[in-house]
Amino acid sequence: MKDGKITTKNKIIAVVFMVALVTVAFSLSLNFGYFVLCTLVFGSVMTWVMFRYLKDAFEEEEKEEETICDVADLDDFKRIVNLPIPFAIIDTDKTVTQYNNRFGQLFEDEITGHSIEEFLPDFDVEVPQKTISIKGCFYDVYCSKINDEMEDKFVYSVCLVDEDEREKVKIEKARDRTVVGLLSIDNYEEVVETVDDFHFSMLTANIDKKLSDYVLGTGGIIKKLEKDRYLLVVSMETLEKEKNRKFDILNGIREIKVNEMPVTMSMGIGVSDSTLSECMKSAREALDLALGRGGDQVLVKENNKYLFFGGKSGEVSHNAKVRARVKAEALEIMIADADRVLVMGHKVPDFDAIGAAIGIYRIATDLGKKSNIVLDNPTKGIARLYDTLTEISEYNDLFITGERAQEVLKESKTLLIVVDTYVSYLVENEEVLEKAKDVVVFDHHRKSADYIEKALLTYHEPYASSVCELVTEVIRNLGEKVKIKPVEADALLAGISVDTKNFGIKAGAVTFESAAYLRRHGADTARVKQLFKNDFEVIKSKSITVGNATLYRDVVAISVCDYDKDDANIVSASAADELLNIMGVRAAIVVYRVFGDSINVSARSYGDINVQVLLEKIGGGGHQTMAGVALKNVTIEEAIEKLKGAVDEYFEEEE
Repeated sequence: MKDGKITTKNKIIAVVFMVALVTVAFSLSLNFGYFVLCTLVFGSVMTWVMFRYLKDAFEEEEKEEETICDVADLDDFKRIVNLPIPFAIIDTDKTVTQYNNRFGQLFEDEITGHSIEEFLPDFDVEVPQKTISIKGCFYDVYCSKINDEMEDKFVYSVCLVDEDEREKVKIEKARDRTVVGLLSIDNYEEVVETVDDFHFSMLTANIDKKLSDYVLGTGGIIKKLEKDRYLLVVSMETLEKEKNRKFDILNGIREIKVNEMPVTMSMGIGVSDSTLSECMKSAREALDLALGRGGDQVLVKENNKYLFFGGKSGEVSHNAKVRARVKAEALEIMIADADRVLVMGHKVPDFDAIGAAIGIYRIATDLGKKSNIVLDNPTKGIARLYDTLTEISEYNDLFITGERAQEVLKESKTLLIVVDTYVSYLVENEEVLEKAKDVVVFDHHRKSADYIEKALLTYHEPYASSVCELVTEVIRNLGEKVKIKPVEADALLAGISVDTKNFGIKAGAVTFESAAYLRRHGADTARVKQLFKNDFEVIKSKSITVGNATLYRDVVAISVCDYDKDDANIVSASAADELLNIMGVRAAIVVYRVFGDSINVSARSYGDINVQVLLEKIGGGGHQTMAGVALKNVTIEEAIEKLKGAVDEYFEEEE
């Protein structure tokens, strides 16, 4: 063998030897001859296979060693000086020691002795390959570790391969990707019912023209699906431009007014890396969420993440009376199909949550089903109502713990009705929600992306003042089938009173109709007022919190509540309400600490500043005039800085 090859002479010798061996074997015995022949044939084949494998490996190793040696031989670097691709050698400290002509031409500067990070800011020797941009062109950067035997150390080789055309094709492809949008006129029914036939035609033509001009101006297409629904298709490049413009079509459509009522729209846009059907599915989900948040906004859903634009105006009512009747009928059917009903509010329940739960309890009981309210920890805020109910024999077993509720779920076909929250991690007992198979949700907070998806029936109306208002409307539509008692009417009226600040905000016509209905069925405003009384320490702490407030941007009052008892949330919310009475204050924010490492925030406004949108910027939620957020692992000072940043961002978007 020479240089990994078998010579002809060696081959002849091997053949002669095998023939002689077989001849001798056959002369001794026929069977023995066949055995030797088969053995030699099998051995020859295996030898040939192994030889070919070892030969290829040897040649590959030899080639690799030659390549490495060529590069590692730093004294002979001139071999690669004229390579058509940029190439350089750097030390372990990333200092350039040598480079070829193409590398120098790329940067037009003396490079030796400089750190390569000066020319390739994102360079990392631990990353063998990555794509970077240099002077507007894209390169793949390859980095490998090599040994410098002469210096007894190792260095790195850096090679740049021009991939500008490939990357620009990828960018162009992403820019031209198709996205799908669904658009809905929020208050179509409300505006058209106020105009005659002649003006109706002009109104619809004006809306169609405004939307068509907008979409066609972006290079997209739009198709009217129904009287108030549209399908639009645009490119990803157009979507990015509209994001930067904050979808100013929201303002453009509001310029159309009927009897001083502006037309508003909502839009859901779906972006998917897979198929157009996935884009359409995402667009539907985004539009549903936009409408659930009160309308007048655009939501973009991309890879299970939502981006929110607009949504700072008031919620839009959509045929409230019709929807209440439909939901009442659906709820009645679901209760009839269940063996038992459980009602559950949110953690740290307030009057709206407990009042709505009591209203649902009465509905289920009068429809012939045993019902209970899940309540693990009655808060001080609802203590008077809780004590009043538990002192009445009829309500002795009204409240049960979450642990007992889980047992009930195993015992019978149970319907769980969640009130005053749509977020799974905010419910009174998460395990109860997780184990329940049939779930109904009643809520009035503006919807966000983390809603309870397993609900079979959702009665969600962000226009409503409170959940107690929604429950009262359901009771009204059930007529004589449900007869509430005075203490239950008090609870429902208390919930409405708290969330409307005694009918000062978000109190629409339906709100007053609900209150009147409760009044006719035994609610007493004097008794309700008694439920709201606080002790001396709470009033004192509220006054201190109000006194410590400071103004930010001249219109946002921010204060810290140092009250460290269980009802700190009551003090903070009450202080925020009080701060709104100061001249010029458009929003009030109170920060307070709860047990553990959480800092809570309570925000209030009269609606001109949307505190839900404001607090969503730091992970919170709520609705237009009342919102909150829990911040983990931050100090009071850090929480205030986050709030100020959110306020700044909110006002910058307004501009």
